[in-house]
Amino acid sequence: EKGTMGSETTVASPTKKNSPSKDARKSATAIAKVNRGATTKDKSLPACIVVDTGGWTVKYGLVPPLQQINNNGPASQIMSTMYNATARPPHQLTVLTGDEITTRMKNLGQLTWNNSMERGMITDGETQLRVWARTLEVLGVVPMPQIKGGGFLKLQGASAAKRRGGAANASTAGDATASRSNASIQKYSSNDCTFLLLEPPHVPSVISEGVDCILFRELGVGRVARVLGPCMAAVKYLSVGKRSAGRDDQATTINSEWVNDDTNCCCVIDSGYSFTHVVPTYRGGAMTKAIRRLDIGGKVLTNLLKEAVTYRQWNMMDEYHIVNDAKEQLSFVSDKFESEMKQSHVTRKGLRWFDREYLLPDFVSSTRGSVRLPAPLQRKREMEKMEEMKLEKERKEREEKEDTVSDVDHDGNDQQIEDEGADAASEMDVDDTTSAKKKKNSDSKRQKKEKGKKKTKKRSKKRKHDSKQSDDDDEADMSGGEDSDEESDEQRLKRLKAMRDEERKRREREERERQALALSVERFAIPEVLFRPSDIGMNCGGIVEAIVESINACDEIYRAAMYNNVLLVGGNATIPGFRERVESELRKLAPTSYPVRVYLPNDPVSYAWEGAVQFSQQDGFQKQFSIDRVSWEAMKKAGKDQSGIWG
Repeated sequence: EKGTMGSETTVASPTKKNSPSKDARKSATAIAKVNRGATTKDKSLPACIVVDTGGWTVKYGLVPPLQQINNNGPASQIMSTMYNATARPPHQLTVLTGDEITTRMKNLGQLTWNNSMERGMITDGETQLRVWARTLEVLGVVPMPQIKGGGFLKLQGASAAKRRGGAANASTAGDATASRSNASIQKYSSNDCTFLLLEPPHVPSVISEGVDCILFRELGVGRVARVLGPCMAAVKYLSVGKRSAGRDDQATTINSEWVNDDTNCCCVIDSGYSFTHVVPTYRGGAMTKAIRRLDIGGKVLTNLLKEAVTYRQWNMMDEYHIVNDAKEQLSFVSDKFESEMKQSHVTRKGLRWFDREYLLPDFVSSTRGSVRLPAPLQRKREMEKMEEMKLEKERKEREEKEDTVSDVDHDGNDQQIEDEGADAASEMDVDDTTSAKKKKNSDSKRQKKEKGKKKTKKRSKKRKHDSKQSDDDDEADMSGGEDSDEESDEQRLKRLKAMRDEERKRREREERERQALALSVERFAIPEVLFRPSDIGMNCGGIVEAIVESINACDEIYRAAMYNNVLLVGGNATIPGFRERVESELRKLAPTSYPVRVYLPNDPVSYAWEGAVQFSQQDGFQKQFSIDRVSWEAMKKAGKDQSGIWG
């Protein structure tokens, strides 16, 4: 039988007798075999295209056949990203797809966007087809449509014909260069590739059937495998936990390295652009009955920040990408939300420690905004720094004074001993002492005369130097400050230093005059919605409540292991303070006898994709989790639905 890790998978959920059912044992056993791998691998397997389709970006990459993979293994595969959307420039008929948007346009706010996904589901098949076709073109894979009239070629027109034939003439020099570069990297045909698609849980069968038609018929892919993104993150987690976390990923607990507890359990929290999913997994397979979804993601947070900025400062309702960039650079999760809000009421705006200004890009000298401190807070910090320097200087002076006093006391004792010896000697020989005093007086008079002569010489040298300096200044004034042969090195250095200071002041003045968005409590109040959806009128719990509810839906034998292996992935996991907040609140709600550990990888965005690459290179992947086009067509003619095709 064919196993599956698709959107409707049920993997290893125990029955009431705390023993897995027959079907669950089959699925878990199949996944375990793939995860363990084998000593002998089938080197005739085709290339695999790994695509993680998100609401904001598409993560994609090509895994060559096993005989072409170098000794570096899965780590040698490179993930690329592009927008999962198409855009049209103003007053033009050109349609930009994916990476073409960022390479050809600077101001993304001028474009008319068309997104392929809404709420995490594919709602625009044509746009999604364009984006996937662009990924194949970048990877050097030639699509081979399997329907009459061309299908994909008819949709894309001349650009698709150019990709297929590789010899069509380009209308512009830029297109000609792109055509030559594409022809040089095209190595595979879509008929000879496996398309590994990462998707969210609970995809409706209608959408799933449309995706199959796009992949098999429009793009002409030879084989298709569909897996859950959180399951691939769990596969990566279970393998990384077996070795030192300091080598590849960051150990975010008190321990120096992350140690796998060998329970094969992992509770994955996937918080992305459109949603937040809590997916408990066992041996890399999802427990379907325990999956929970929260309809809050990065898109909701950006829209909230956009409304707040528009209400308080300027109208930014049409500048989604600028506001989203400000959110990514400035937002953080606070573990003391109530106290921070109280502090904001009693502290003047601009002097709070979390106040920042987001400098808007002008799309001439900069295409992305930057962050700076408000002027009052900057002056306050400069004064604090000056006060610290003053205290440090006083401390050093006090220490030097104490050292000087101790040296003086020591010298005084030595002088007293010498005086006592001199008195004893004077009593023994008075005549010698009298002659010594006379000699000393004569020596002192001679020394005073020499000092007077030296002072007179110094005064004369100083007068000569001042007169020479005034002559040099007059010559510099007469030359008009030009860099001539008569200009000395010292004058040239002074002039260049003055020019640099003037340029620095000019840049600082321009920086102060740039338009800026002042962000204060919005920095942590917007991400707080992830933990308190009731603040925006949603009648549901936050992420932590969803985690607890999901783990409680699992059988009791898995709960302790789930609390001990919580994994954070997705774009929202990169928000500073997110992991600490989840761990602290989860500790409050979890049973006291259960340990709580929350793991945050170095790159939560690409973690699931890396797990999929690792999964695709294991022996048994092709047979267990992919379907070829001929079998799919036969099952469609037999009248099987999506659940019958994908299990």
